[in-house]
Amino acid sequence: MMTHFGAKVTGSTISFRVWAPKAAQVDVVKDLTQWETTGFPLEKTTNGFWKKSLSDFKQGDPYGFKIHKTNGEKQFRIDPATRDTLNSLVMNPYNYGIVTNTSYQWDNFTTPAFDDLILYQCHLASFCGRNDGLHRSNWAATFNDAICKLDYIKNMGFNAIALLPVQEYSFDRSWGYNPSFYFSIESAYGEPADLRKFVNECHKRGIAVIFDVVYNHISNTDSSFWHFDDENTSSYLTSGETIWGLSPAFWEQGIKDFFFANMAMYFDEYNGDGIRFDSTETIVNLKGWDEDGLKFLQYLTWMSKQSYPSKYLIAENLKLDDQIIAQAGFHATWDEPPYYNLLDALQGINTINNIKSILGTNFGFGANFSFSWNLIKYPGGGSHDKCGDSKNGNTDKRYYVEKFGGRSNWFARAKARMAWAINVAIQGTPMLFMGNECHMGGYWHTEQDTNGDHRFDWAIAGDCYGIGMQKMVTAVNQVRWQHSALRKGSLEITHEDYTNSVLAFKRWNNEGDIVLVIINAGNQNFDSVSYGVNTSQNGQWQQIFCSQDAEFGGWDGAGNAYYQPWTQLNGNIYVNLPKWSLVMFKLL
Repeated sequence: MMTHFGAKVTGSTISFRVWAPKAAQVDVVKDLTQWETTGFPLEKTTNGFWKKSLSDFKQGDPYGFKIHKTNGEKQFRIDPATRDTLNSLVMNPYNYGIVTNTSYQWDNFTTPAFDDLILYQCHLASFCGRNDGLHRSNWAATFNDAICKLDYIKNMGFNAIALLPVQEYSFDRSWGYNPSFYFSIESAYGEPADLRKFVNECHKRGIAVIFDVVYNHISNTDSSFWHFDDENTSSYLTSGETIWGLSPAFWEQGIKDFFFANMAMYFDEYNGDGIRFDSTETIVNLKGWDEDGLKFLQYLTWMSKQSYPSKYLIAENLKLDDQIIAQAGFHATWDEPPYYNLLDALQGINTINNIKSILGTNFGFGANFSFSWNLIKYPGGGSHDKCGDSKNGNTDKRYYVEKFGGRSNWFARAKARMAWAINVAIQGTPMLFMGNECHMGGYWHTEQDTNGDHRFDWAIAGDCYGIGMQKMVTAVNQVRWQHSALRKGSLEITHEDYTNSVLAFKRWNNEGDIVLVIINAGNQNFDSVSYGVNTSQNGQWQQIFCSQDAEFGGWDGAGNAYYQPWTQLNGNIYVNLPKWSLVMFKLL
């Protein structure tokens, strides 16, 4: 395991280590009011690192670094790897790092197999506090607030929560993609110990925790990287500009080690189960595979796989490319095209072919993936990018049900139900963004804008529309849990009806589990067991799910309860097939 970054509590001493290759000398300072004249000199080691163990500090003490420049000038800097800060603002002259004890008594928990993950993506600060009795005047819910919501997530059958970034960012309200400090936890959310407690409470309920990290750029307004070891430049930064801010110096070994240490922190100090990398295509360059960026990612994934082989490494590489797995070394990548393909399909645009293109691991996009868990899919669950709008509602970013007419529209709710059921039934790791499980209306944002409050609304979560959708999400998630063929099975299309917009496919595995999935993406309602579906499989079948059941918002008798059809000589079973529905059968 590589050497730590920052201040580490080791018995009665504190071990300090920092990367500052341009500094002539680095001192650690305790008396911040006298930083220019006091301090404990660190010892220079190899490759630009400075370190020393001191008994003069203890847990909870403030500290910072005095950087001696080669021209004799001095500057006070906050440790980029501090585990806690007084507040978010790097440039605040009264801010400082805090020596933090990272030990914690964890309950037993094993990271789930990659095949078994069902992700609930959540922005913690906006998940609580609206119409739930947890009034927050600063509009930022805390880790402790969110603990009381974990049973809500668990009871719907999700076994992993994918958090938007929780590292320290400027001010108190943000989506989290503007990091000020990579190792410090956002102060508006609570203390580092509060995050450890939150993760442990997730694990007690069987919920894994995926952390979101932003290594492709720094905050363009406030960052601990700015001018760290030199007033004019910084060893931490390149002059390369992304659309969000400057990028780190990916080729520097000190930067590689810094970010791997950050990954290790989430695994060692917060007991995380996986990491999602924001915008990896920015690191490897949209126009091609940048050598420095690729080597940077390869180093991080290789080191992680050596030290933490059970942890799930996810790339947000929206330009779908199987090389993000084969070359860059990730376990999985976000798969964005299916989101748009399913939207088109449910609006009558090339319906069958669009649905076919999203089903597997190599359908329609020229990329080939070996395992279902290589792809994070959200065509029916959305993501923060697809549901969130920071521009007063002036973009097309909306919760899923809004795409088809809003939560008060029956057809919109039916399509939203069917879409998540499709998401669960196809190959890929399914992911749902908070709010879509209860037909949340409008769009998501972290704060109030000219159109009102756009945090998660617990009044909507509990109304008749919200409850119906939650029941459906719970039911279809349970079907996935009950049938391993849906989690790690093969997929074969058995039926294509372009006239009626009906498609069927079979999922199966070597354990003898066989599931038939039928999608009716049209307005034609087939009753009196009149619709024939080719199964490519002999035997008797039993319905295990119908997205148009009455308790979900459909109607009584929509599906095939108490009816177990046999495959006929022509290869078909004859069933009721409700309009705008997904129906699943298992082979008895």
